[in-house]
Amino acid sequence: MKITTIEYCTVSVPFVPAIQEHWGVDYPTTLIWVHTDEGLTGLGESNSRQSNITDQADAIAARYVGKNFWDIDLASESFAFQCAFYDLAGQALGVPAYKLIGAKCRDRVELAYWSPPMPAEVTAAEAERAAKMGFRVHKLKARSWNIVETARLITEACGPDFQIRVDPNTQFGDLETGIRLAQELFPYNIEVYEDPIRFEDLSWYRQLREEVEAPVARHLGSPQDIYRNMRAEAVDAVNMGGNVNGIRKNAAVAEAGGLPIWIQMFAFGSCVASTFAAHVACTLPNCTMPIDELPHIRVDDLSGGSMKLSDGAITISDEPGLGVTLDMDAVEKYRVR
Repeated sequence: MKITTIEYCTVSVPFVPAIQEHWGVDYPTTLIWVHTDEGLTGLGESNSRQSNITDQADAIAARYVGKNFWDIDLASESFAFQCAFYDLAGQALGVPAYKLIGAKCRDRVELAYWSPPMPAEVTAAEAERAAKMGFRVHKLKARSWNIVETARLITEACGPDFQIRVDPNTQFGDLETGIRLAQELFPYNIEVYEDPIRFEDLSWYRQLREEVEAPVARHLGSPQDIYRNMRAEAVDAVNMGGNVNGIRKNAAVAEAGGLPIWIQMFAFGSCVASTFAAHVACTLPNCTMPIDELPHIRVDDLSGGSMKLSDGAITISDEPGLGVTLDMDAVEKYRVR
């Protein structure tokens, strides 16, 4: 089977109203179709906010077009084409993509809801909306000046069982502030503190773990970093990204240390990237925490209902490849180039 052509379409789908109003970030993505001489087409997706992949079309074509598909090391490719290639391979072999990655550990992969920094009452209203949709964890890009009030209003709106994933991207700053805010957040159902304080001294993270009840997590990108943080007793859980090869290595190191994980392979993607991430996550035994893939925070996931997202989770399809198709009317509606 040879790759014959590669097509691209960049779309910009608005976020749900509250996020669009209070964040207002334009976050386009580029959909990718990889065609073959056997009539099969694989779907991929690229993060157009970080790099316009269409500007690299000639170089990409020179790398792939005309090549024997089965000579490609699927697990080591970059995410955008890896997604398309696993879709193609699954279709060609008549198996779901996850079977080419590892043994399935779960039939459903939970997603976390997500909000950028917003006023506390707006975030609480979003949390209530998320809970009604079946999500049980809400990840907040938390800020020190209103996280406690936000957590209080979320708990009032959603009840004590609804969990809050606190992710300040180190904005809490130093150890003293991190501990103080964690103590103030103690009455609320904090699922995890992700990257709450600065990184320069891992002993801060060890001390934070000793002082707070909720787990402390880091967003880490290599087996070496995960091992170093485990040795320093700095983490209870790990958020990780990368391609299939990297994530499986990272997950194995964390599993050896007894750490639960969640993954963030793309985050702001459509049904394509999110479904592929779910296929990967379902094969990782210790990926027991809701993943950071967010098709639900846009007004359209472009799947036309083919992505089986309900009650805050993607049900893994056993159809060949990714098992998802694009709603081309929606794609054209949101096309920007």
